[in-house]
Amino acid sequence: MSKEVEEYIDDTPIFKPTLVKALNYVAMLLAFVLIIVIYVPSVIWEQEDAVRNEGRRRMVILNEVQKYYHQMTSEYQTNPVTAMNVISAVRDSTRADSNYFGEQHLTIEDGRFKLNVPKKFYTYFDTTFAFSYKKKDTLIDTTYKVTKWNNELFTWDTLYILADRWRVLESDSSYGDVVGVEQSERIMENTYYRPYYLTEKIAKSPLIDEFYIFSSDSDGYRIKDPIKGVYKERKYFFFTFKDTCQGWIENDQKSWDN
Repeated sequence: MSKEVEEYIDDTPIFKPTLVKALNYVAMLLAFVLIIVIYVPSVIWEQEDAVRNEGRRRMVILNEVQKYYHQMTSEYQTNPVTAMNVISAVRDSTRADSNYFGEQHLTIEDGRFKLNVPKKFYTYFDTTFAFSYKKKDTLIDTTYKVTKWNNELFTWDTLYILADRWRVLESDSSYGDVVGVEQSERIMENTYYRPYYLTEKIAKSPLIDEFYIFSSDSDGYRIKDPIKGVYKERKYFFFTFKDTCQGWIENDQKSWDN
């Protein structure tokens, strides 16, 4: 083969190996940057939504606290921690003593308070300040087959009744006897509540850790988020977490419902 032909079919690669590696690195870097640009903002948005929802949840709790406090004292409490301490103490007292209701005097570290306590207040407290969850329970129903005398037909009627009604029918003068018992199972979904403690943490913004602003006058009350202007926090070097005032509740009306 001639030298000219050998030079023509020379299989030397057009791209050098080092250039190919460099291009691969660049491609990987661009892919990584693309993932960050798409993924990180969505994570920050989720964090913003989570913080905002938590802040509003705390304001809703404080609103319920103020409503109960006003119900028992006929006034509003500008210190949310004091209001929580009062109704928490009332809850414990009504749970421990069934006679603790009506006009009462409560003495705690925050002071002495004259209250008009609802009967069994702990039942309202434990369902209002609690996490609710659903649970399926298996119930067993017992059905009795009984006889009952029919005065019009002069014969014995056969009835099927549940166990909780059987005792009532048994006292009837026309009641005969039990001639059979059947049991059946059924699934029922019930709602349960897991109460939580009212702590100082609830009275503060989850974002800036400052107390919610409470004010009241002759027209009612207002609970407002303490954030002023725009809150910014650097995230992951190049991105920013941002939030503004998370709203307020005025006379049981939420600003975010409008």
